[in-house]
Amino acid sequence: MLGLGVMGGSIARALTGTAAAPEVRGWSHDTEERRAALYAGAVTAAPEDLKEVLQDADLVAIATPLKAACRLIADIAAADLTRDATIMDVSGLKAPVARAAAEAGVAGRFVGAHPMAGSEASGFPASRADLFEGALVWIVAEPEASAHTQKVEALWRSMGARPVQTSAETHDRLMSLVSHLPQLAANGLAAALDGEGIRAGDLGPGGRDMTRLAASNPEVWAGLFEGAHPDLVRALRAMAGTLQDVADELERGDVEAIAALMQRTRSWSDA
Repeated sequence: MLGLGVMGGSIARALTGTAAAPEVRGWSHDTEERRAALYAGAVTAAPEDLKEVLQDADLVAIATPLKAACRLIADIAAADLTRDATIMDVSGLKAPVARAAAEAGVAGRFVGAHPMAGSEASGFPASRADLFEGALVWIVAEPEASAHTQKVEALWRSMGARPVQTSAETHDRLMSLVSHLPQLAANGLAAALDGEGIRAGDLGPGGRDMTRLAASNPEVWAGLFEGAHPDLVRALRAMAGTLQDVADELERGDVEAIAALMQRTRSWSDA
């Protein structure tokens, strides 16, 4: 397990808690994170040397921010892995890591995965063994990696997740709208509240729900926003336009127009 934050730590906890209880070795550039994972029993070993983690590994899982994951794929490809070893990542975008795997010559053993689960908190202390229970996990892989895909899907099922195959292009467009757009909307709302002198502690349940993602780690998201998907940019501008219309309607007292918008979004939510 390369990376022992929320995602990597949760995978490690979940796997060591299964009936099979495989040997899980963990690596992180953060010494304290390695120690915490070892102390919690999430990993059986947490060496400082990356090569020790990779030695004789059956499956190498990368759970780091996107840029680091792409770099690690090259390091893993250069390591002395066993012939049947599988490489998997859990990054929020799949096309960049798929390209990195192809460039490193390991596309035939690489399987991209993206579990629709997580937390606005970061670090190993925020990891949970049940994080993936019932979660949808998108699976992206080349046809020649079919044996490795079966292995990865079985792994996710053992943790209570539901793997579903898709393409990198389909996945990344979907994430730009269902993940990246809500994240930026929460940041925008939090910034507006902060500008009005409102503290997070002043919010009620609805406000806390709406701004929960504002606490997300910007280092994790930075790589995801590079080369932003055109649909994300378009949707952000559409949302800004809708909010501008609402502001204009409030200013002129057009409550019926606002009620019509709320009825439309309510119907969408109910559906």
